[in-house]
Amino acid sequence: MIQQPLQNLVSSRKKFLMIADKAISVLAIFSLNFSMIRADFMIVGVYLLLFPYLCLTNRRHAIFHLLVASVLACIYIFIAHGQYGYNRELLVISGYSIYPLFAWAVGLFGVYLMYAHWVPAFRKMVFLKKIVFFSAIYWTLLFVSEILAYHFFNFRNIATSAYSGLPLLNCIHVPDWMKAFYLLNGPAYFLVCELLGLPCPNTARKELLQAAET
Repeated sequence: MIQQPLQNLVSSRKKFLMIADKAISVLAIFSLNFSMIRADFMIVGVYLLLFPYLCLTNRRHAIFHLLVASVLACIYIFIAHGQYGYNRELLVISGYSIYPLFAWAVGLFGVYLMYAHWVPAFRKMVFLKKIVFFSAIYWTLLFVSEILAYHFFNFRNIATSAYSGLPLLNCIHVPDWMKAFYLLNGPAYFLVCELLGLPCPNTARKELLQAAET
């Protein structure tokens, strides 16, 4: 009799987390079109909000996923910083645009959260299936956000506007080597998390401790 209420409680918690995580992801995307708040300030705010948010939702271990995403974002922006210049006033420090740095960190982490929600059985899958599922979700969300930014919000990287975009989608107007980074950043992030053996970000700390004891 006790087991059923506990199962309902766990199910309710998972639904709440999924809704909250999706709300943050949507906020990050639609920050591109918030005329009252600059996109760079908004995305930095979302990034900083993630730390207390993960603690309040009892997912402190997921901060490691966020830190991995941040490191990969730093590496990528270090390589490609000269290719970013937007048609809006955004903060630039020593030649490095702040917006894409935090956008990549938040984006990669957000995709992992969505993946863990939508593919709850991924921990039991073989690695090939896991990375295929993750990549499919990553590319879908990447293309949707890029299409919205370019075609609907008129949020454009004019530094590389002379380059052709992806066929049919007409977005991601960057050099070919950057297109490769765009497509591979997600799978690379997932691979690093797997190699580090990071647990599911949506698992509560109590569940992790119980699993460790068994």
